[in-house]
Amino acid sequence: FASMAGEKQQEAAGRPDPEDTKKEQGSSWRTFLRWDNPNLWLAVLILIAIIVLGYVCGNQIFTWITEAKEWFLDELPFSLVVYYIVFCLCAMVLIPYGPFCIAVGYVFGLGWGLLIQVFALFLSASLLFLVGRYAFKEKVDEFMSKSEGSRVWKGLMKYMAKDWKEAAKINVLLCFMPIPYGSHPYLFSLSTVPFEQFVVFFMLGMLPNTVLNLLIGEALEEATLEAGVSIYHLIGTGLAIAGCVAAVWYASTIAQKVLDEADAEEPTEKDRLLP
Repeated sequence: FASMAGEKQQEAAGRPDPEDTKKEQGSSWRTFLRWDNPNLWLAVLILIAIIVLGYVCGNQIFTWITEAKEWFLDELPFSLVVYYIVFCLCAMVLIPYGPFCIAVGYVFGLGWGLLIQVFALFLSASLLFLVGRYAFKEKVDEFMSKSEGSRVWKGLMKYMAKDWKEAAKINVLLCFMPIPYGSHPYLFSLSTVPFEQFVVFFMLGMLPNTVLNLLIGEALEEATLEAGVSIYHLIGTGLAIAGCVAAVWYASTIAQKVLDEADAEEPTEKDRLLP
């Protein structure tokens, strides 16, 4: 018993103190956020470049689709096949989701647009998840394991392993986080979450954002008509925005708690994302 107690004391002594770990993390963040730190300005420039690129590409995509409105309506269903192919390819390279959705709302309205986008969500999420899990899983794992966010994602996967409800919660919460649309299925492809469960909760999580963008697109289309924008659509858009803001606020609160717990996991050099 004495030897066992001694071994436990040695193990306890070898473990880092959680308080010391938190202090080190806080110190590293303060160092990173100093104005004279070149890495901070580099991160800001990269973020600005991503936002500008997404804005330019998104506006261009929206312009192409809206200018081709008559072609989309005249060439159905062939035009939808083209749209789904382009949408899935753009999702694979992390092109923003919003401009596509707004353009579909502009062309087809809320009703048909919702049906079109639900199928687009299913196709793209399925494709990216299956590609990440079966085609390039080792490469994606290697890349993610070396990234700065590997600690958080590693902790999230351990958190998801508790039960399917926790995995579903994280799946839905990530739909409200400011991450590229295509990265979500890629990240989940590295987990143990079943394909069917991922697709169902991913699509549920994306519905509020989808409805909001479709309403915006439909309102833009009505603004081009002589009658102007319908008051009912203005009210609907306002309610959708309020609902999304509330959902994002709640999701951000819960997600921060999850990220804090995930970040508390102490990684090692041998740690990998794959289970």
